[in-house]
Amino acid sequence: MTVSFKTDILPLFTTIDIEHMAYAGVALDDYAYMSQPANASGVYEKVSTGTMPPGDSGEQPWSQDQVRLFKAWMDDGYQP
Repeated sequence: MTVSFKTDILPLFTTIDIEHMAYAGVALDDYAYMSQPANASGVYEKVSTGTMPPGDSGEQPWSQDQVRLFKAWMDDGYQP
């Protein structure tokens, strides 16, 4: 199964995630930004350790399945 940014990865991010991270210069909803390995790796580090979304956001940390899906997208070459 090929993991796609548009159909599989983008829906993992809530509107709150996207807006909050935009203030930090992280464009979670922009494929051109997220398909850069350094940017995707930074996001992966945050979601895989549970530091994103932040604990005070009221949102749940990503499940292991969500983290694995994001990692598979990276490993598969950042498909659009």
